[in-house]
Amino acid sequence: MTDAISLLWPPFLVALCLVGIHALFGLEILRRNVIFVDLALAQIAALGATVAFMLGHAVGSAGSIAYSLGFALAAAALLASTRLWSRSGRVSQEASIGVIYVVAAAGAFLLVEKAPQGSEHIKQILIGNILVTGVDELVKAVPIYILIGGALWLLRARFAAAGGGLRGWCWDFAFYAGFAVVVTSSVSLAGVLLVFSFLIIPAMIGVIYAHTVGRQLMVGWLAGSIASAAGLAISYAWDLPTGATLVCAFGAMLALAACVKPLMQRGAATRVATAVRVMIAIVFIASGAWFAAAPRADQPLLDVIESAVPAARTAYLSESEQNIFNEADREAERYRTLAAQLSRKEQDSRWQGAALDDMQVRRISSFMQSYNEMRKGEEFVKREVRSRSREAARWWLGALLMVVGLLIAPWRKLT
Repeated sequence: MTDAISLLWPPFLVALCLVGIHALFGLEILRRNVIFVDLALAQIAALGATVAFMLGHAVGSAGSIAYSLGFALAAAALLASTRLWSRSGRVSQEASIGVIYVVAAAGAFLLVEKAPQGSEHIKQILIGNILVTGVDELVKAVPIYILIGGALWLLRARFAAAGGGLRGWCWDFAFYAGFAVVVTSSVSLAGVLLVFSFLIIPAMIGVIYAHTVGRQLMVGWLAGSIASAAGLAISYAWDLPTGATLVCAFGAMLALAACVKPLMQRGAATRVATAVRVMIAIVFIASGAWFAAAPRADQPLLDVIESAVPAARTAYLSESEQNIFNEADREAERYRTLAAQLSRKEQDSRWQGAALDDMQVRRISSFMQSYNEMRKGEEFVKREVRSRSREAARWWLGALLMVVGLLIAPWRKLT
């Protein structure tokens, strides 16, 4: 536990800072209805970093940051002009932003096509590696975030009231230029996709649950903090790529927020409970009919019940069949464990110790293949025993499932 905390608290602190500044910008982005401007700016900043990479500048160096910032500021001037183009009503601002993003992405791919480690560079730009960032990076970024975030908060009314013409263009450029500086720093810390998640998702949740800007920020910051903590914890527990896991955690948080919101309305809980009972009843009735018609086919409901309560198999497995099933299950798990141990040994030798020679790698590969084949054989035995027993119990067990579904259905609510 101590190791996990010591590893995760620096990236969690980085995530909190990114959520803080990007949720503020996200509210303004939602107000302007230019949702993908962050992706466009981030991709152009990444294009600048790619140009620096091709010229020999190390990732994260002063030269790389200068190229990213230069490209991003040029894009800010271009983005400030997109509103003028869209005033005619013939071309939407989002269409212009989409073109900018696509061209920037294609340019980055063209540049790294022939470069060594080019694919790794693109991967780093897209999903980043927030796990290796820490206090040193924050010391440089936080003062910039505070300065730009404070200016955005104080001038938000001016940005909202900016009109057309040169004056409006100047205010738009000021907004996009500040955003470009923030994005340039953020992309180097977290990657394009995660920066987009930090920008849009907390702001969306804030808008869903609150009406004033202050409360929207509070809700967005809270949701973003919870999603960041959950994503980092899941990434550590299951050894998953941190950036991609965080993006999925933010998406799950938005889905959860959208599902919970209707439940907060008066009478919604009763309606939802009725709908849930109807769906569960339909699942049981349909599963019972399907089981009676095709007992050897996949039976998702029975599989879920048996996974949750293994003793439920005693309803249709005889004592001898249970013994065969349990023995095959133990053997399958043993072979899976042995294969996993060999795979872990090969990975550890590759990343932590001396690499294995070709003969050792071939032996490990041969053993893993054998273990996997034997595990598949035991899984076949389990399926065959279960299928034969289910076929013998098809009528009474199918009828039982259908009766359970009829009992669950909320008949009074449906009439």
